[in-house]
Amino acid sequence: MCKDAIVFRNKPEGVTLEAGVTYMICTCGRSKDGIFCDGSHKGTKCMPKKVTVEKTKQYHICMCKTSANFPFCDGTHSIYTNEDIGKKIQS
Repeated sequence: MCKDAIVFRNKPEGVTLEAGVTYMICTCGRSKDGIFCDGSHKGTKCMPKKVTVEKTKQYHICMCKTSANFPFCDGTHSIYTNEDIGKKIQS
């Protein structure tokens, strides 16, 4: 978890990831779609998370940026309200 991250959304996003493909997942909460890194972390201490999955399927990606199983959702988003979106994560 990056201490400079902000909450992108307070619920996960279902995304199909292809087996064997390396993805760079946004950890800062500032990328345009909140899922894939687009370089918006520049100026923060956040770095994207490199992820390669073994099975092609839909995964629930953490959008609150605080899952203990990041980048996959573990339900931590339930601590955030709609008012927390765009604000600093709880560490």
